[in-house]
Amino acid sequence: MHPVASHSIRHLIALALALLLTAGLAGTASAAGQGSITYVKDNDIWLTNPDGTGRFRVTWDGTADSPYRSPSQADNGTIAAGHLNDIVVMKQNGEVIRKIDPPALVNSASHPMDGAPVDVAISPNARIIAWSFVGYECDPTVSCGTRTATGYTDASGRTPVSKYGSTFLYDPSWVGNTRTIQSGGYGSQVMLHDIGQQPVHWFDDDDYAENSTDLSDSELSPDGRRVASVRGYGSNTQVFTYDVTGNAKTGPAPAVPSPKCGTSTEEGIAGPTWAPDSDRLAWQNSEGIWTGNMSDCENAGLKLVVPGGTEPDWGPARIDPSPGGIRLPFNSLRRALKKGLAIDFISIGKGRVEFTVKLGRRVIAADHGTAPNGGPLRAVLKIRRSARKRLAGMKKASLTISLTQKGKTAYGKGLLRK
Repeated sequence: MHPVASHSIRHLIALALALLLTAGLAGTASAAGQGSITYVKDNDIWLTNPDGTGRFRVTWDGTADSPYRSPSQADNGTIAAGHLNDIVVMKQNGEVIRKIDPPALVNSASHPMDGAPVDVAISPNARIIAWSFVGYECDPTVSCGTRTATGYTDASGRTPVSKYGSTFLYDPSWVGNTRTIQSGGYGSQVMLHDIGQQPVHWFDDDDYAENSTDLSDSELSPDGRRVASVRGYGSNTQVFTYDVTGNAKTGPAPAVPSPKCGTSTEEGIAGPTWAPDSDRLAWQNSEGIWTGNMSDCENAGLKLVVPGGTEPDWGPARIDPSPGGIRLPFNSLRRALKKGLAIDFISIGKGRVEFTVKLGRRVIAADHGTAPNGGPLRAVLKIRRSARKRLAGMKKASLTISLTQKGKTAYGKGLLRK
């Protein structure tokens, strides 16, 4: 990557293309950064440190037929992603907080759109989730083509479209907690949308480039100083960054930003996402997920951090999952006394796991074992002999379960019935 001068705006792109550094070369700047990156690999959601270390598998049920899509993380580490026809809100350890089947939207042809949510984006404060529907239709009353719509729902549950409004755009990314950037094709390539209002045009590629193309999938840096966009199509696709003059976080759209850095062009480039420091950027290409320092285009320190990874989203939360998902798969008291107390839980990795089960203040079962891996597991605990007689005479028993792993303790409750 090389810097792009800030003069002769109409000719910037031609100059930039001649100076680009190929993505396979690395500079000297560090690719490490704050926070963590969530992404998709092998149809499941993962987390990684920005330098590619500490990779943690969040979900375990993605398949080729039902992959997870477009994971997005809030500032507190809460993750939202598309799966089948739902938006799944989950903790870093993969424990599902809730599933939301988003409401149908209306597209630009006044036709309803529903199905699989894509381009899922959770607000920094974890309260609102934006998503898009994309579909192709050919109707006698309208021209054939791909149509899109974007809506919002509270992360706490399905929300009527009328609460926050919707657009005919796509690729939402958050600017604070009440505004998104969205894309809409020719004439509306980079749009600002304040929830409940009409979208406002910011800029298009032909505002600065003589040989213009399309812009999409734009994201503003956390400090508002830079914006990144996917530029072009097919083998001519690249990620471009721009320096922003003015305030894109609130109020009217600022002036057209000035192009600064660009990746080499190739098919498969997508998903630019800014680091919390607003200098580093991550994106995907056909090889996986890359990072680079966009504050110094000539020494960007490009690094392939996750080979095979796709759909990155960089947030300020560190990878810090706790064990959880504690539940009793069987609520039969008779079964527990006869075969042991089964406990389903989410492990955060290979290693020792300790369980304590209490009836009131009395410990009725306690044991430890070794988890073979992270992810959903089941343990079976033998109920203490001293507690068996008391339980056998009860019609129901309300239990408190504690699980300790890697120095972290999680709690759950369960009810057994005779």
